[in-house]
Amino acid sequence: MNKYFLLFILLIPINLLGSNENRPAGARSDGIGKASVAIIDTWASFHNQASLALLEKKSFGAYYENRFQSKELSTKAFCFNFPSKLGTFSLNYTQFGFNLYKESKIGFSYARALGQHFWAGIQFDQIKKELNSEYGSQTIYMFELGLLAEIFPDFFLGFHLFNPTQEKFTTWEYQDEIPSIGRFGFSWKFSNGAILSSEILKDLDNEIQIKGGIEYPLNKQFFLRAGAYNHPNSISLGLGFNFSLIKANIAFSRHPVLGYTPSADLSIKF
Repeated sequence: MNKYFLLFILLIPINLLGSNENRPAGARSDGIGKASVAIIDTWASFHNQASLALLEKKSFGAYYENRFQSKELSTKAFCFNFPSKLGTFSLNYTQFGFNLYKESKIGFSYARALGQHFWAGIQFDQIKKELNSEYGSQTIYMFELGLLAEIFPDFFLGFHLFNPTQEKFTTWEYQDEIPSIGRFGFSWKFSNGAILSSEILKDLDNEIQIKGGIEYPLNKQFFLRAGAYNHPNSISLGLGFNFSLIKANIAFSRHPVLGYTPSADLSIKF
């Protein structure tokens, strides 16, 4: 049992009063400081569902994050995207925690074009929290939505809203808030293939968070990434590997107090 596990146990009373997060997935996003509200890739259903409408092939992805190098704080995620003539459908699953405290989310997304350079998406979520035998478990339902616009070639603006109806877990003992989060940002792809990405994030209870990152292609197969964000001040680095229909990404971020968080993903197009 390491110090992070002990810290987590000590913080369980606080967690019961509001630990819920919207947990994005994808190590590409992790590598660019999580500035991904206008990024188009396999993991769009975790960042901005509108971006799903630009996917051309079916895809499956698996992701793992080992937060602060403690398996008790790990996040696992999976997604399956299905583009069609009617629009793009996506199914995703996220799980955080361990046997004493576990959060899971199942999401079903739909996205389509609303014009030549404008896309919209929506996702319906089932969120479940499982605690020890004393507190039991609880499930709620909510939704999130996104918009994406191409302002000029290869310059995209994205907007995403999570939990706009301010749903929460409620029992006779406590109210467990789920944050309502708005994100707005851009991605800009240059002629050499590099992508600059930035966004601002605001929820109702915390200060504005500013994120930024860059992805630079070494060639058609390998990519370097770096990013940063505030509250808390953190930096990230990442690598991407693109082998035809298979993509893999790894990333490392650093919290100023709790240390490093590695993550990785693998996705397949078919």
